[in-house]
Amino acid sequence: MALIPFTGSTTPAEAADATTNVLFGAPERDLGKDFEASDDVIVSGTGDSDGFHIVTASEREGYAFREVASLRRKDIDAGPWTGYTCTTGSGRYAAAVYMPSLWTNKPGASYRGAFAAVVRLSDGKVTEIAQGVQLAYYSPGCGEGDRVLFSTSSATDTDAGDTTVIEADATTGTAVADRKVTGQLTHMLPTPHGDYGVLNGHLVKLTGRGKATRASKQAQLNGPVFALTSSAGGDLDVGFVSGRKSVISRWHEGKLSALGSGEIGKLKLFPRTGGSLVVGDVAGVDVSRAPGLKAQPFTVPPAAVSREGRLIATSVVSDELKGVTPPFATPEAKATDDGRAAGLIRIQATAVGTGAKGAIAFDADAHPVEKAGARAASPGGTPALGPAAYPPSGATTAGAAVPGAAVLPRDDVEPPSCGDLGEPEARCISGGTKTYGESQVFNFEIPCLVKRNNPKRQAQQPSANQVEWAVDQAVHGALTVQRPANWHDTGLPTFSPQGLFPKPELTGGGDIPAQVVLGILAQESNFKQASWHSVNGTAGNVLQADWFGNGASIHSYPNRLTSDCGYGIAQVTSGMRDFDGADMFDPTEAGAIATDYATNIAAGMQILAGKWNQLKALGMEANDGNPQWIENWYLALWGYNSGVYTDPAQPRGLGFFNNPANAQYPPDRQGFLRATFDDAAHPAKWPYQEKVLGWAETPHKTWNWEPSYVVPDFPGATALLNLPTNYGLFCSPSVNNCAPGTANPCPAMNETCRWAGSVAWINGQNETNSSREQLRFPVGSPESALVAKYPSGPCMTTPDGTLGTIVIDDLNGREDVFGCGAQPNREEGKFSLQFGDNLIVNRDDGTFRATPYIAQIDVHQLGAGYNGHVFFTHSYPSNDYFHKVTGRWKLNPSYLPDADKPGGKRFTVWIHLPNHGAEATVRYTTIPGPNKEGLGSDICDISQSNRTQGKNSWFKLGSWRFWKGGGVEMDNIHPSGGTGDANVAFDAVAFVPVGAPDKGNCNMGQ
Repeated sequence: MALIPFTGSTTPAEAADATTNVLFGAPERDLGKDFEASDDVIVSGTGDSDGFHIVTASEREGYAFREVASLRRKDIDAGPWTGYTCTTGSGRYAAAVYMPSLWTNKPGASYRGAFAAVVRLSDGKVTEIAQGVQLAYYSPGCGEGDRVLFSTSSATDTDAGDTTVIEADATTGTAVADRKVTGQLTHMLPTPHGDYGVLNGHLVKLTGRGKATRASKQAQLNGPVFALTSSAGGDLDVGFVSGRKSVISRWHEGKLSALGSGEIGKLKLFPRTGGSLVVGDVAGVDVSRAPGLKAQPFTVPPAAVSREGRLIATSVVSDELKGVTPPFATPEAKATDDGRAAGLIRIQATAVGTGAKGAIAFDADAHPVEKAGARAASPGGTPALGPAAYPPSGATTAGAAVPGAAVLPRDDVEPPSCGDLGEPEARCISGGTKTYGESQVFNFEIPCLVKRNNPKRQAQQPSANQVEWAVDQAVHGALTVQRPANWHDTGLPTFSPQGLFPKPELTGGGDIPAQVVLGILAQESNFKQASWHSVNGTAGNVLQADWFGNGASIHSYPNRLTSDCGYGIAQVTSGMRDFDGADMFDPTEAGAIATDYATNIAAGMQILAGKWNQLKALGMEANDGNPQWIENWYLALWGYNSGVYTDPAQPRGLGFFNNPANAQYPPDRQGFLRATFDDAAHPAKWPYQEKVLGWAETPHKTWNWEPSYVVPDFPGATALLNLPTNYGLFCSPSVNNCAPGTANPCPAMNETCRWAGSVAWINGQNETNSSREQLRFPVGSPESALVAKYPSGPCMTTPDGTLGTIVIDDLNGREDVFGCGAQPNREEGKFSLQFGDNLIVNRDDGTFRATPYIAQIDVHQLGAGYNGHVFFTHSYPSNDYFHKVTGRWKLNPSYLPDADKPGGKRFTVWIHLPNHGAEATVRYTTIPGPNKEGLGSDICDISQSNRTQGKNSWFKLGSWRFWKGGGVEMDNIHPSGGTGDANVAFDAVAFVPVGAPDKGNCNMGQ
């Protein structure tokens, strides 16, 4: 059998036209004459900051791709999403597990931090099944019918815990049962003949419900499993690793028989209509003895396979995950207004029958699945969630009954509290008594040293060249650039990054290789010092994963005990909390870590060096232990993420979560990013250290498709790091209670599984077998210039140059991040933000209502607009008091006549809109102030996005007369409703004095 030829290059997809969603424009030629009669469909998923996109295409349409749904939780503001999906046996539903990509860096989050949903493929209807589920490459599990199995695990580095299997009926979108087993259950598979999985090295069958659940052993497995699929007649096909081979076996009538093998990692097993499909290096696999199993030779690792196996996709990945953020108004920016490349998915695939290859850049937002006029997703990319997604506080869903998957209560739901009136709570307490419980208020305050939305603590988003310059200097102790006093208007004294955090000393001497640090920064933050809302050159809040300790939710009150105080590009946490005692950073150190990317990198290096030194103290090292070789940082990177256990009273070393032998990771995996950038869409398949070293080996891209940083000095001509592929090296019965080469090498998954030894996979290290750093910027180079996506300024503009114009900015002054110069307000007016209804009320039932503490969660700052700063939130329904944010631009009363004076003072009102970060339709209200003439307010609805067109601009509302107390008001709720997606920006308002009415664009004219 000849292998289908396929070039491994990604160039065709990167050059593809973003205006088409059709993979094969000449289907009769590329797919064959019978393509229109085909029932073949492909369903796949990939994530970015718009959500986890589920896309589908049918052969009869030339594989025209459409977005079925974009899954994300609107209540979570955490950047790009990741997930896994499967299609039910009927082909009518997709099941998905999804979570923010950043959460995969948190040990344990993958076990129980994700969301589960079922999607109807015909029209994109989404129903959420449960929260707190497991994100793993083998979940969800789909079989021949429309039942789906999800799981959640209580495993930690000290206990294997339990696995709870959640059974869902896709046709009704409900969880119908749960079963709990002790230990790490993987590869759950529902079939008409029973539900199966892999547990403690055996194929098991799940029987019973609740306390009667049993996991009956069916067969012992001869190696770690990478796939389990159902085939014809109740048989199962199993893929496992044995030595350096991938083996395919058939389980039939209680017996497991090997069908053949291929090179490890180059033999994949997929479900197929009517059976299974083995793809890749299939020459050594005999499918004649396995009815329902077909073999398809192929030379490139598949990303997805169609239901009948007629199309093999080799790439389904969003541009945004590669680091690509094209500038506004370029062809590559069509997927989103601000050109983030979210929603722009590049697809490469091969038609099996003809060998024809296709490549497109598919704009998911522009091509949704539609039926009866219903879109699969809103313009903001959120799903049309079913009723189980956001239940009222105290209510439950079928998923909520599942242990470990309970729906968290929402704090922003208003129960009726007006006795028999049944009125909404907000109406009852409007103007009511303001009460404060000191302990409650304290619990709302976050413990992180640098607070959000402080204009004096904005972080400017660096460009990739700056990050690489800082790393190249820092690893050699030359990151001593002087930040002058009040740098970027922070108020900080003069400092230098390595003046505050000197280059750390390594036990035994030597330096950290630059590419090790660059790989950490790519994995931890995607090179972002500021929030993911901020593009290169734009300021904003410093990047944090969970400011408020509420799971990054906008529906729950802050919880200071669980706040994640990891700051910036290196996610520096220790020392940045007010309970860190003697280790707490002083105000200068903390301020510099938050605002200066270079200082953040210097502080992060000290953490990494500390892990290296801890391991050396335990006698643990990789290979010859010389830090110059990048490969030798494997163990230190493991510890950087999940910690090094050093307590002599307990087993010491490295926890099992990041052990490469953990069954959480595919045993046949290739190196992270070696085959395709698709790996970035599914980072949970690799332990942390492999992801970091993958980024070191394969840099992400800039907006013009250039590598963000240089690669290491590789050994010889391999252009690859020399990384371990025998994961049994990290298993030893005498070291960590681990049996190498078994389906579940350390079933205890507790402290006895900690790796406490040295390991060597390279002997006699030298430049022919190991990799060293490579610097782009020589040591001592000056700071690299910022490459900004949007131009700064202009500063201090007025709409038309009229003398006497009053401009009220959202900062009541200027901050110097963009170089406009800091200047206090001239007292001509004042801007203020009101969160919620400003009431904190103790309820009769012992609970409380505190809208200010909910509303502030979804308020952010961004270096855009007038003088380089706006506050922004999102649009919400008109009755959502908990998320209402009101901005007021009030003129100084001394500039205005008293209420009893006739005529008032006439100004033409202009609003300033930023070049990015404003999307929603909002209502501006001109308020004249109390006056004897009885003149009331007027309103004008403005689409902020349509009016900016990617430029900083002034927009004329019209003229109005004002008395003392007058001004302009705008909020983020609207009678026509809001979905929580579109940005609402609070920028400047200008009052231009005029003598005659000017109707402007809103027909005001008073």
